[in-house]
Amino acid sequence: WSKYALWCTDKKTWLIAPRATLNTYGLDAGNKVIFTTTSKKLSIQLPDRSQLDLEKADFSNTLFSVVCTICRDLRIRHPEELSLLRCAKEEDLKDARNVTARRTFRVRKANKPKPKKETSTSQNSVNTAGANANGEPLSPHGSVANVCQLTPDEIDHIDIKEGKTMDERAMMNAGWLDSSKSLMEQDVQEGDMLLLRFKYFAFLDLNKQRDEARINALFHQAIRSVLSEDVVPTESECLEFAALQFAVEQAVRNPPKLAPAIAPGKDDLDSALADLEVSLGANDPDLEKLNNTVLPNYNRELQANLKFKKPNKIFFFLAKPKMHKFTFRDTTMSFYKDSAGSGPPDFVQDLKDCSIVPEVDIRKGKYILHIKPPGGKEYLVLFADKEEFCQWTAACRLASKGKPISDSTYDSEIDIVKTMANMQEHSQTLKLNRNKRTAVTSDEIKTEDFVSARVGRKHRPEQLANLILDAHNMLPRRDHTATELRLNYILKWERLMDFGISYFIVKFDKAKKEELLGISRTHMSKFDLAPPHELLKTWHWTSLQSWNVNWEIKKLTFNVDGDSHSFECNSAEIKIVHEYIGGYIFLTLRKESDTELDKEMFYKLTGGWQ
Repeated sequence: WSKYALWCTDKKTWLIAPRATLNTYGLDAGNKVIFTTTSKKLSIQLPDRSQLDLEKADFSNTLFSVVCTICRDLRIRHPEELSLLRCAKEEDLKDARNVTARRTFRVRKANKPKPKKETSTSQNSVNTAGANANGEPLSPHGSVANVCQLTPDEIDHIDIKEGKTMDERAMMNAGWLDSSKSLMEQDVQEGDMLLLRFKYFAFLDLNKQRDEARINALFHQAIRSVLSEDVVPTESECLEFAALQFAVEQAVRNPPKLAPAIAPGKDDLDSALADLEVSLGANDPDLEKLNNTVLPNYNRELQANLKFKKPNKIFFFLAKPKMHKFTFRDTTMSFYKDSAGSGPPDFVQDLKDCSIVPEVDIRKGKYILHIKPPGGKEYLVLFADKEEFCQWTAACRLASKGKPISDSTYDSEIDIVKTMANMQEHSQTLKLNRNKRTAVTSDEIKTEDFVSARVGRKHRPEQLANLILDAHNMLPRRDHTATELRLNYILKWERLMDFGISYFIVKFDKAKKEELLGISRTHMSKFDLAPPHELLKTWHWTSLQSWNVNWEIKKLTFNVDGDSHSFECNSAEIKIVHEYIGGYIFLTLRKESDTELDKEMFYKLTGGWQ
């Protein structure tokens, strides 16, 4: 009898409180109550597009508890970073600007997966972290029945769409399920299919030794983010992402020889110390500089004579850049009209929250930095050589994130910028040797699986395949495992300027039109809804004093630095926005990776009161 419970179809609630009466739930003779099982079948699509069939998903427990169970079975740590999402259909996105259509999607049922053909387990099963080679469950509750890889035809049949415009991406976020409610309370029926995705882009302690399944899931979600242009990297960055993705495929096909897990003569304590050393990054090739780390230089300052192109109302692109004396200190860039730099500066710009876009052309000797402050106009800074460009670009990129030039990561940021600048220079050199190797056809490398459509339109498939191989040849030649390469892909994905922003269409009080609200791991921003979606305002979580929701009028109010702001969400339920804010606040409170998950605090910050 413990597997059954009463469900009230009229009030959409479970009657499972042990000492509650029907009166407690407000039921009378006119209400319909059914006696049903609490565990039902459910299909989950993982980020790598494999399908997980749950035989006994708990439809009476909260969604957060269901996600924790799924992550435990798949051996994915930190389940608080993930959630379940409804599948979006074409009709859900085509009328994204229509408020009525948005509200319709909120209650639409999830898609039904296509019935799989009867094939042997060895053909269908994928050896994931949560199931063995025979597809048998690792959970003691037996909730995982089978993990199978869908064919492209089956994936197309499921009809999962990805947003292309900002309106559509905001519409996609309307599909997130409420973490504090059960599946039945959210109109999820037995046999439906939901998507398991990372909802919060604040990842704690990504460890290649302990998080193989977690890194693999995050890697595939990052690929979809790059290909669908949720993030917009430069062309050179796209090729670098494609090269890493190609390297992962090569490492999966031809894995490098790994050293024994425990060397002879080592006991369990030595092995545990070695694992701790790895978790701290001591043996990570990408962190070899850690032993030579220099303490922050608080007196660091940049000075140079640079060309500057200030925004003009007319003929901005026809105006000739002028030479000025520039200085950079903390997060502020200043310039003077005279080359000596005497007197007060003529122009001062705090680069916090500014858009920083580098432009490099090695052949023409062009090194340009596009700087656009929030709500302001773009201006250009031109550099004479690559070294100068890398130093100033690294300082500007750090300042845009609120970090001063004295930050200890300044030198590593310079290396990142140098890598981006060298991509084009190396690609020109490799073109000379391209005829010496076998030509690569589009059939051998399906370029649409590696780069976005925006980059694909600029090159022929054969040319693009060669560019991907050239970028792959420029990668450091180390015996990386597939997990290490996936982790490198994720780390580069995290460095993108527009990484991890979830959008909603909102209307602030006293505003005449709708605007975009972007929520990320460090701040919340307001954008213009019309392209090019200009940044208007940014509020950091460290400045957030309080937030609350009026559930009757569905309006959220938050206070930052003594100022109060209110808005209503027109693209999703206000509860989803509230849960995003509370979720990121919860993630910032985490300190140690192995501490027990505080579910009570999670529900307190994300559940709200309705």
